Amino acid sequence: MLTCFMCQKYYPSSQQLISHLRVEHGYYPEPKFKLFCSQQGCRHQFLTYTGFRKHLNSVHSNVQQIAQTSTVACSSSEPVATSSQAHALEDTFNPQNQCSSSSVYSESNDSGLTKDPTKEMCASIMAKLQGSGISNSLVSSIVGDLEELTSEIRSQAKHTAISALPITDPNLSVINEYFVDYENPFTNLNTEWKQNKYFHQKWGVVEPVEITLGVRYDNRRNHKSGTYDQVPVKDTFIYVPILETLKFMCRNPDICVLLKKECRSEPDTYTDFFDGSYFKTHPLFTANRHALQIQLYYDDFETANPLGSKRGIHKIVSLYFVVRNFPPKFNSVLMNIHLVTLFTQDLHKYGFDVILEPLINYF
Repeated sequence: MLTCFMCQKYYPSSQQLISHLRVEHGYYPEPKFKLFCSQQGCRHQFLTYTGFRKHLNSVHSNVQQIAQTSTVACSSSEPVATSSQAHALEDTFNPQNQCSSSSVYSESNDSGLTKDPTKEMCASIMAKLQGSGISNSLVSSIVGDLEELTSEIRSQAKHTAISALPITDPNLSVINEYFVDYENPFTNLNTEWKQNKYFHQKWGVVEPVEITLGVRYDNRRNHKSGTYDQVPVKDTFIYVPILETLKFMCRNPDICVLLKKECRSEPDTYTDFFDGSYFKTHPLFTANRHALQIQLYYDDFETANPLGSKRGIHKIVSLYFVVRNFPPKFNSVLMNIHLVTLFTQDLHKYGFDVILEPLINYF
């Protein structure tokens, strides 16, 4: 049996214990209010219910198995099912209680992609959260809350279904098997590492490349001697291959259709680049009007306070590109503005030629 660290009551499953902490005590963990494991002298601390449940299911699974065995024995000896027995029967067949440490690790090591549309919807939700620009810590927090919500809904649905049937009903085993086989769609997506792994396998990701510009000497503290030594430090910048980004974009058939769309211009009217004389007389665009038009532009931004005394120190310089073959209404959307490079104030030291070299040579 699992013990509540606040009131010392006993519960046969991790889900029941967490529900007790949520409902009876209104306990919501945060840095000031941590969850404590009081099982068999264990005093581990947790900031989320997700981590607390994983700990209970992996480290203290034997305690839950003993509680399940005793609950099954008591339930089988009574011919009539009372409300307390139905409540105990729910805990007996709770899939959270049957989760051992091996099953927890098998989830994280599973490299196959599920065909479950529910999991794909959950992954799309997380992708939208990450694409909105919020921090990864906030995304993980939201995913943890959604995982808890899904587990609670599953637990309540199971309890309602089991309570509606007598304990001798033959359909009870079918219901139990259904809930045992049910997997929380957020379980395999509740960490940043799992999310990135799934995104790589499901949709693919264009990986950035770190390129070295040169070497400089900087002062670094020696932890053994306590003094500052001059050590060589590489000056680098990040390059996102344009060709790989274009390949990724062309996996969408709708984008390929837009790229092949004929550019129509009105006489004596300038609406876009293809209306100008440079486009009409250029040897590439004259021979192939569907050739890709890559437009690069330069921008910089301050990652710290742009008005403070340290402004300029944390400035990041960036290059972006858009595909001018798309209609203007599509290029005005942020999702069609793609990153090319990120670098610091090394631009003044090395110049633009070195930074544009991989772009020109490798595209």
